[in-house]
Amino acid sequence: RDHELFAEYKLLCNNVPSGVYVVPSFKSLQVWHGMIFIKIGMFADGCFKFNLYIPDNFPYARPSLRFVTPVFHPQIKASGELNLAKAFPTWTPRKDRIWHLLRYTKRCFFSINTFDATNPEAAEAVHKSIDTFRNRAKLCVERSIKMNITEESDLTPADDGNVFNVSPLPSIELEKIKEKLLSGVKAPFAVP
Repeated sequence: RDHELFAEYKLLCNNVPSGVYVVPSFKSLQVWHGMIFIKIGMFADGCFKFNLYIPDNFPYARPSLRFVTPVFHPQIKASGELNLAKAFPTWTPRKDRIWHLLRYTKRCFFSINTFDATNPEAAEAVHKSIDTFRNRAKLCVERSIKMNITEESDLTPADDGNVFNVSPLPSIELEKIKEKLLSGVKAPFAVP
């Protein structure tokens, strides 16, 4: 099984959707920590952490994905679990891949589908008032930023030190990086 997981991770590395970062847990190859950065749409500027859980009988069973950062979305339960049965009703070994699942996950932030919703409150908000839904999405974005910067991540009891952490970059350091990028510096430079 470990060989299957290594092969799957290698495929993911070659096909990872932009703005999606995933790394296996130190404690178990069956848990992968990830983060999605959303640049446009109702969830723009959001940075949402998730855990991908790979079942014992993988690749014959579908993995599950649970957001650690709260996301108000018709296809994401209040517990953070993404409705993967909608896109992958059956998981076909060596046809369905984890990178497909992550591509679908990212697309959910741009396509607000309420059919077979697993979060009735979010689906109702979309149908009653898209502005209400948009405001709730914006609150999720703000909370995701706050949680990631202040490390208010008490929602990760299984944290093994291998989850993504971000911190604010001081303005002066950001300006130095901008100057280097704009001046065409080709050599790599370190961010403090």
